[in-house]
Amino acid sequence: MVLGEVVGKVWADRILPSLQGRRLVRVRVRPDGPELVAVDPLNVGVGTTVLVVTDEAAASVTGESTVDAAVVALVAESGTAETPDPAPTTS
Repeated sequence: MVLGEVVGKVWADRILPSLQGRRLVRVRVRPDGPELVAVDPLNVGVGTTVLVVTDEAAASVTGESTVDAAVVALVAESGTAETPDPAPTTS
């Protein structure tokens, strides 16, 4: 799995019949990785942080052996969980 940001949509002039009607998006792997094209069953927007599966996992998620990247989750926040500020102390 990779964490990435959706940077655009992809429109195909020609597409396999099995991919007809599926939305495709360009995803930039974080932090400064390459871009990849992924099937997007979640209909996420540009600028959204997403989790993408690749290879056999993507084919399994979509039910299509020709798919090698698929968006599987919308990520609300990435990074480590923040701990709350300690209660203020009086001096």
